[in-house]
Amino acid sequence: MELIEVDRLRHIEGYSQRRAQNIRKTIQKDGVWKRPLCIERTHLLVLDGQHRLEAARSLGMRLVPCQMFDYDEVEVWSLRSNHEVTRELVIAKALRGDIYPYKTAKHRFPRDVEALAIPLAELRRA
Repeated sequence: MELIEVDRLRHIEGYSQRRAQNIRKTIQKDGVWKRPLCIERTHLLVLDGQHRLEAARSLGMRLVPCQMFDYDEVEVWSLRSNHEVTRELVIAKALRGDIYPYKTAKHRFPRDVEALAIPLAELRRA
């Protein structure tokens, strides 16, 4: 697990504002960050955690816990028949700022994501 600056992370697909707000409320109520974002190591792409990233931004977090993955070890597929999703396309689109629509790309990771309990104050400072 690594702490990465929020501003360095890139979305790969859209997200629901309502869901991000609900997650923000839960995180704020708990007072701790419990689940890291799953990040593609080379380009810092958010493979899983689009809503948590937006919750972190709205909470004024400077850092966010991330579990890093080499993209070639992650399985990826499309949840929509009208959108092709491959590792190469995900990277190219994200780097251009042309992200997929909400709930398009799906990933299966080679290992479980760590459970955490990081106080929010630690993620706001530095």
